[in-house]
Formats: sequence, structure tokens, C-alpha cells
Amino acid sequence: MAATEASRHKCLVYDGDPSEQLPVVVPLLLDGLHDNWRCLYLGSPDAVQMIDNALSSKGVSTTAEVKRGALVLSSDRSHLVDGRFDPGAMIDSLGSSVDEAVRGGFKGLCATGDMRWELGADENFTRLLEYEARLEQLIRDKPLRGICQYHRGMVPAQAVRDALTVHRSAYVGSELNRDNLFYIPPELLLAPQGGPEGARYADWMCRQILRVLDAERERDDVLKNLERLVAERTAELAVANRHLQAFSYSVSHDLRAPLRAISGFTQALADDWGSRFDAEARGHLDRVLAGVERMNQLIDAMLSLGRVVEAGMNRRPIDLSALANDVVRELRAGDSGRTVEVTVHPGMAAVGDPALVRAALANLIGNAWKFTSRRADATIEIGVDTAARGGEAFFVRDNGAGFDMAYADRLFGVFQRLHGQSEFPGTGVGLATVERIVSRHGGRVWAEGEKGRGATFFFTLAPPA
Repeated sequence: MAATEASRHKCLVYDGDPSEQLPVVVPLLLDGLHDNWRCLYLGSPDAVQMIDNALSSKGVSTTAEVKRGALVLSSDRSHLVDGRFDPGAMIDSLGSSVDEAVRGGFKGLCATGDMRWELGADENFTRLLEYEARLEQLIRDKPLRGICQYHRGMVPAQAVRDALTVHRSAYVGSELNRDNLFYIPPELLLAPQGGPEGARYADWMCRQILRVLDAERERDDVLKNLERLVAERTAELAVANRHLQAFSYSVSHDLRAPLRAISGFTQALADDWGSRFDAEARGHLDRVLAGVERMNQLIDAMLSLGRVVEAGMNRRPIDLSALANDVVRELRAGDSGRTVEVTVHPGMAAVGDPALVRAALANLIGNAWKFTSRRADATIEIGVDTAARGGEAFFVRDNGAGFDMAYADRLFGVFQRLHGQSEFPGTGVGLATVERIVSRHGGRVWAEGEKGRGATFFFTLAPPA
């Protein structure tokens, strides 16, 4: 923690998916464990599981650390009495926890948690200033360090402003502001009105104003440099787009010419001399022809991916339910021998480019159709999850082959496949296409699955106006 210490009492303000806390919270906990501090994370069961998984992915044996008392992952809300939050009682409890950690052989307590979970109902945030100011004083007195997390979409706006008021150091996203200009020391916040504290406050406020003026001058310099950088990057982007168009032309024309030659001569050899070949030689020819066809498919997929990146956007309200039903009808018509139970939630709506969104749905539903092909009881569901990460998200869920979550980060890469070509054919470009379409709409896409037990792909788009 030495590089980012600044203050042992920090807050994190973020407004996206709960996983956005990981770049800040995980290093805090890793440093705490490394330095022999007891580490506490308090949040919802889903958040606790997310932190457990993140620590495990960094090589931490969370089971062992919990067993030895170095790590506490808790969803306990016993500090709320009849749903109410009492700052004094919570500070006393934290102080006791610090003392208990020290008695247990640890250097101190390293604590972080979701303030929505810690404070409970909205009305409890009315005592936030008092709690955070008292927490600042506790951190000065005891070996305690922590980060209080505020999700702008989940706590009242006033609570976020109060949080900035009482933290000397604040993370906005993953960026640490070491000298928060909104900060007011707790001795001023908790002091009675009037008295000698008033003069101290005036002196402190003058120093803050001077800091703001310095910051304004620095901002002007940054903006000038930013304008220059934007102009440079725009020119570089124009050059890159021209190179991409040239590359697409080369792929479409130059690479196909030798493929056509290989295919033509191989087919001629098979037609003219095939009767003289034994089974092994004929098999070699068949593999050459299959390889040529596979290469043609990959070229088509690359060009298709390029068109997604270059295509213009025609945003308008779209009926996702209708698009999904249309895709399902096409799949049934092309594979009439299969029986697949498909459920499409009605009334799904968003704003986007209909052609691009339909292409994304076609890839996701097509994958679900393909990866359930070995199940007699195949089921696919296309719907909306109102409790997904960070809010509402559309999803495509199936009970097919699934995948190992350890390799989930490879799913959306170009030509990345988690199943062999002999198991399930494909080019490895479909999900990369989905990711680019969703990104162009300002959304996110992610997946959850279990090998042999199906997969769910989630994505977000702009909500309807």
C-alpha cells in the first residue's frame, strides 16, 4: 500500500458494473494479506463471491486464509438493529475488531465494503457524515485502513457528495485523487457551531480555494494538450482506417486467388486420377479440399467482422423480441429435424441499429442452437435479467455444452474457440463480432457457464427513449 497510501481512509466512487471495484479493492486486500493485516470485506453474497473468485484468480487460497483468520468475507448485517444504522455502535464495533485482530497476531485491520449493504435503507444515509467523520478519527487512532465503496446508481446522490466531503483521498473509478478538494476534516464537521473552530475552518477553506485555483490552471494546460492529442489521434485513426480498408481488399482478392488455384488443381486431381488412388491418398485429397473450404470460411468471417467495425450506425427504437423470434424461425427452417424448446420474452425493447443488433442476436442464438445439438432436451431462453451486473441486461441462455469459466476471458477474442472443430464447427469470429457490435452501442457483453451444464451470454444496449 506504500505507493498509494496518501490516507488510510479512502472512498471509491464508481457507476458501472460491481466488478469495477476489483482494480481498487483486490490490491488493498492482497497488500493487507501480504503485510499480515486481517482483511475484511463486507457486502452482498454476490459481491462476496465475486471478491472470493478475484482473490483466488490471483493465487490466494481463500479457504486457507479464512481458516487462519486473515480473511473475513462477510454478508452479515447484524450491525443494523431493526434495519437502522447507528454510527456510534458501528465505530465501537470496528474498534473492537481492530483490537481483536491485533490480539490475534495481525498488525491491524484492513476493511472495505459496499456502503449500500453496510448502511441499509436510504434513510440511514442521513447519518453518513457523522459515521465517516468518526471513522476518520478511528483510523487516526488505531491500525485500521479501509475503502468505503459508493455506487452512484445505488446510493442517494447526496450520500456521494457527503462521501467526498469526509475523505481526504478518493478513487473515482480506478484513479486515485490523493488530495480531494472537497474534503473537510472531521474535527470541523463534528465540532459544535461557532467557537474557535470557525476561525480554523476559515483558514482551512482559504487554503482549499488556493488549491482549486492551482488546479484550474493545471486543467487549462491539460485541456490544451488534450486538444492537440485529439487532433493527432484523429489523423492516426484516419490512416489506420485506410490501412484496414486496404487490408480487407487484399484479403478479399489476393488471398482468395491462391486458394482457388489449390482448390481447382486438387479437384482436378481427384476427378482425373481419383480412381487410381487408394483410400489413404483419397483421404489426403479430401482433407486438402476441406482445408481450402475452411480457409474460405475464415476469410469470409474476417471480412464480416471488418464490415461490422466500418458500418454506419442507424440508431432507432427496436423490438428485440421480434428480432429474436425472426432469428429462431430461420434456425428452425434450416434445421427442421431438431426439436428445441425456445422461449423468447415478450416486450424486449432497446435503441440501436436494427441490422447490427440482429447480427449480434443471430450469433448468440445460433451459438446456443449449435452447442445444444447433442441434447435431446435442448432448451434456449432469450430474455431480460433485471438483476444482472450493474442493472438490466438482455441474455441468451442454453443448456448445452457450456464452458469452463477459467477460460471465459478468451471467449470474445478473434479465432478463439473453447471447443474443437470436430465437436462443434465454427470460425471463432461470431462472439468477437457480438462484442464489437455491443461496444459500438456503448454496451457490455459477458458470459457465465459451466462445462456440460450450459451457458448464458449477457449484453446491454441503450435503453429506449
